[in-house]
Amino acid sequence: MRIAVGLLTAAFAAVALGVALAFAFGGVTPAVAWLALLGGLLTGVAAGRDCPASAAASPPRHPVEWLVIATFALVCFRAFFWLLYPKGPDWFILSPNNLGDLSLHLAFIQNLAAGVPFWPASPILTGEPLKYPLAADLLNALLLRVGLPLEAGLVWVALGGSILTVIALWRWGGAFALAAFLFGGGLAGFGWLREAVATGHFAFADLQGEATWKNLFLALFVTQRGLLLALPAGLLLLAHARSRWLRGEPGVLPGWAALLLYATMPLHNVHAFLYLSVALAFTFIFAPAPARWRCLGFVAAAVVPATLCAGLVTGGFAVSKGIHFLPGWMQNDEKGVPAWWFWLRNFGLYLPLGAALLGLAIHRRSREQLAIALPAAVVFAACVFVSFAVWPWDNTKLLLWCWLAVAPGIWTELLAPLRLPLRAAVCFVLFFTGAVSLVGGLDNRHGYRLASLTEVEAVGSAVRPIPVTARFAGAPEFAHPLLLAGRNLVVGYDGHLWSHGLDYGGKMADLENLMRGAPDWRERAQRLGANYLYWGEMEDRRFPLSSKPWVAECPVVARDATFTIYRLDPPR
Repeated sequence: MRIAVGLLTAAFAAVALGVALAFAFGGVTPAVAWLALLGGLLTGVAAGRDCPASAAASPPRHPVEWLVIATFALVCFRAFFWLLYPKGPDWFILSPNNLGDLSLHLAFIQNLAAGVPFWPASPILTGEPLKYPLAADLLNALLLRVGLPLEAGLVWVALGGSILTVIALWRWGGAFALAAFLFGGGLAGFGWLREAVATGHFAFADLQGEATWKNLFLALFVTQRGLLLALPAGLLLLAHARSRWLRGEPGVLPGWAALLLYATMPLHNVHAFLYLSVALAFTFIFAPAPARWRCLGFVAAAVVPATLCAGLVTGGFAVSKGIHFLPGWMQNDEKGVPAWWFWLRNFGLYLPLGAALLGLAIHRRSREQLAIALPAAVVFAACVFVSFAVWPWDNTKLLLWCWLAVAPGIWTELLAPLRLPLRAAVCFVLFFTGAVSLVGGLDNRHGYRLASLTEVEAVGSAVRPIPVTARFAGAPEFAHPLLLAGRNLVVGYDGHLWSHGLDYGGKMADLENLMRGAPDWRERAQRLGANYLYWGEMEDRRFPLSSKPWVAECPVVARDATFTIYRLDPPR
C-alpha cells in the first residue's frame, strides 16, 4: 500500500508541477519535464514514507478473490498492451470505442510535448482555450519529452493506472468492488443466453455496446484516460474519509497527500471531483462532531487550489452551459422501450440493491452507511433529471461513482449475510451481462486501423520548421495527421467539438467554404486565423469538387507523396 500511495502521489505531484512550470517557462520543455517528474518522484517517496501503517488492506484469502484479481490483470493486459500498436505502415487500436477518444488524446499529448504556450489553446478550434482535464495527457507528454516513446508511454501509464486501480478497489470494497467495476451490467445477457442455448451458437459480443449503461471498463476506463489516475485516487480518498472521519481510525493516506489528490483532482477528472465533493459534504453531516470539523478544515484548505484547477480545465467555468434539464435521462433514446424496462434492462439489480442498502441504513441509523449511500442516491437522482454535459451519456462518468461507492455496503450489509447459493445467484444476475460484454469487447484479434503511421511521421517532419502555434486549415477529421503530429487545426472533428460544448457552427461553415475554394476564401481564412492549408487524402475525399484556388496563388512550404502544405498568410 505504501508503494501504491507513493506512485499515485508522485503522478499527481508531477502533473501539478508540470502545469506550474509550464506556465513559468512558456511550455513543456525538456527541463520542465525533468523537473516535474523528479519533483513528483520525491513527493511520492515522502508520501510512501508517511503512509499510515494501518492503511494496508487485508490480502485475498479465498480462491474466488484470487480469481477476480487474476481476471482483472488479464483484462488490463489485453486492453492496454494493444492500446496503440504499429501494424505495417499503420497505427492500430484494439477497441472501436477508442477510435475517436484515443486520437484526441494523441493530439493533446503531441501538442503539449511540442512546447505550446500555457495554458494551451485548443488544438481543435481557433480562439478557444483547451477545455479538458489534461492531466493524463500531460503526464504522457512529460514522459515523451524525457525520451520515452509515445506508444510505450501510453502502455506504461495505462498499466500503472490499472495496478493502482486494483489496489484502490480492493482497499475500498474487496473482490466485490473489483467485480462490480469489471462486470457491472443489466439484464441484456439473459436474452443472449436464451438465444445461444436455443441455437447452440455461443458467440461472445459486447452486449452493452448498444445499451445506455455500458460495461464500465470498456466504455470508461479504456477510453477516458483521466480515470487511469482519478479512479484509484478517488477510491482512496473515499476510503480515507471513511476511515478518518466516519470511523475515527487513522486514514489510508497521509493528510497532506490526501489534500494534494483532492485539490488537483479537476486536472484529472471533473466528474470525480464533483462526486467526491458531494461525498465529503455528506461525510461532514454524518461524522462525529470532532471529526466533522477536521473534515471541514480539509475541504476549506482545498477550495482555492481546486477552484483554480477547475477554472483552468473549463475555460473559466464556461462549459457549464452544457448543463440542461433532461427528466428520464436517456430513456427516450431507446425507442419503443417502456420506461420501467429501460431502467431494469440497463441497471438490473443495481437499483433495487442500492435502494435496499439506503433503506437499511436509514432503518439502522448507521452514520457510516448513510454518509456513503445518501450521496450516491442524490447524485444518481440528479443524473436522472439533469444532463451535466451537452452529451447526456456523459452522466455515466458520475453514475460510475454511484455504483462503486455503494458496492462495499451492498456486499457487507446485503449479500454476505445470505446463504451461499442465494448469494451466488444474486452475483450471477449482477455480473453475467457485464462479463459477456467484457469478453466480447476484448475479443477482436485484428484491431482497427487508426491512421497511417508513415503519414503522421512525414507530416511531423514537414511541419517541424513551422511555429507550434500556427493554425492549419484541413479536413475536420478525428484522426487527421496534423492533429496526430501535435499541430493545431482551425476546426477539428465535429463530434469532439459538440461533445465538449464548444460553439463551432460559424467556424465550421467558414472552413467548409474555404476548403471548397469559395470566392471569398481568403477572407474566411483570415476569420479562422488559418496560417497554412493542408491538402491530402482526407481533403480529397471530403472536398472532391474544390476549385483549390490556393494552388495558383499561395506558396508551397512542404510537399510529400500524400500531402501538400500551402502558406496562406504572408511570412512574418
